[in-house]
Amino acid sequence: MATTGEEPVRRWWARPAGLVEQTRRLFCLLVLLSAVLLLPATAHSGSGPASLGVGAAVLLLAVLWVHRYATRTATAAADVAEAALLGAAVALSSPPMLVFGFAFPALWFRAVYGSGRRVLAHCALVAAGVAGGLPLWSLVPGHEGPADVAAVLGCLPLAFVTSVGARHLATALFAREQGQRRDAVLSELGRHLLTVTDRKQIEDLGERAARDVSRITPGLASALVDATADGAVVRMAIGAWRRPLPAVLPDVLLPDRPPADGQPCTLSAASLDACAGRPGRWTAIPDATRAGSWLISGAPDRIAAEGVLAMRTAFTQVAQALVTSEAHRALREQARTDALTGLANRAAFTEALQRAASAPEAGFSVAFVDLDDFKLVNDARGHAAGDELLRTVAARLRAAVREGDVCARLGGDEFAVLLHGTDGASAGALAERFVTALAEPVALPGGSARVGASIGVAHRAPGEDAEQVVQHADVSMYAAKAAGKNQVRVFAA
Repeated sequence: MATTGEEPVRRWWARPAGLVEQTRRLFCLLVLLSAVLLLPATAHSGSGPASLGVGAAVLLLAVLWVHRYATRTATAAADVAEAALLGAAVALSSPPMLVFGFAFPALWFRAVYGSGRRVLAHCALVAAGVAGGLPLWSLVPGHEGPADVAAVLGCLPLAFVTSVGARHLATALFAREQGQRRDAVLSELGRHLLTVTDRKQIEDLGERAARDVSRITPGLASALVDATADGAVVRMAIGAWRRPLPAVLPDVLLPDRPPADGQPCTLSAASLDACAGRPGRWTAIPDATRAGSWLISGAPDRIAAEGVLAMRTAFTQVAQALVTSEAHRALREQARTDALTGLANRAAFTEALQRAASAPEAGFSVAFVDLDDFKLVNDARGHAAGDELLRTVAARLRAAVREGDVCARLGGDEFAVLLHGTDGASAGALAERFVTALAEPVALPGGSARVGASIGVAHRAPGEDAEQVVQHADVSMYAAKAAGKNQVRVFAA
């Protein structure tokens, strides 16, 4: 499937895996077999030079057909050459009707390459080549009487019928195989999204799936845009854009609010048609995870339009995964956050401390903060006032710590701060700032109140683990408590 960005290398003559390639291989073998089976009849129906000429034309046709199958392409030059060789075979064969034995299989083979217009153009070339060979038939030595022009020309309308019928079959094959490949991409996307909760990984999976769907569906063009008053601001363009999308699409005006029924919005924008190189059927669906963001997708025909639905499905899958990811993130944050103060809780602090201690040479300090006289305020003013006091203390600690440090409430009136990149002296100076900040009066219902803070600081010594640093900070905190209110003690080994 088209999700790895690479396909296994296969020999051109090996049995292909895809339905379309299997059909191309079958039609190639049939046209070659038809030419081989009719070659004796065409070779023995005329003189020696004519027989050699027919053989050479058929051989060149076989080379052309094999080349088409091997390269998976049908060029205009090859179509012209095929028509000329068929015309030569008509001029050299007796009767010329024999050439239709492999000309019609050749039309079926050509119908499974390129666009419908190119297939009809090829049929027209073949008809012109066959008709052009008829005037030369009577000039070839060994041919007696005029060629049966009416019979040959009467078969040419059947050539167009054959091409149209073969192209209809090819179109159905293309649609079926593209649908299977798109379904595989969506299935693989859903399977991966079940195991991923990281937002960046989800977005990367979505982008890869979108590019795969676009690669599978020729003509499909999509863009992520943000709706503004000046038009749609393009964030990302994917697929068959023949010209780069401008930064802003002024004629793409999207609604301020997504449709209540959740259905896609139909768009008609000249700027989209111009960048795609043809008129398209454009639709837009809102991004459920980002206000004002939309996915625009469009395609020029019915077959490619099936890719629009696949693109919308992938977009919806990613949006649902992002919503789930955000829910997971909120739950993780909730599990790591103190509900009262919004600081990190004991589990989050312990995790940060273990992470800091995992680097043997990392220098850090731990400050344990225990509030003085908190119980007096809590008992006298009530638990609501006590909770407000704790929230104010938490806010002051958060404002006093440096960016990158971790401030946590361990429980009750106990707080802790993990200070990165400090030594004992600098950690002690930061702790003094904490004492000053926490000594300020706190406005509470019924009047202001004051509390102090006893802080114990321990700096990690070489070879110490996290548990030892915590024990030293705890010892220092009790030493500060014993020395009186608003004190800082730094552990000294």
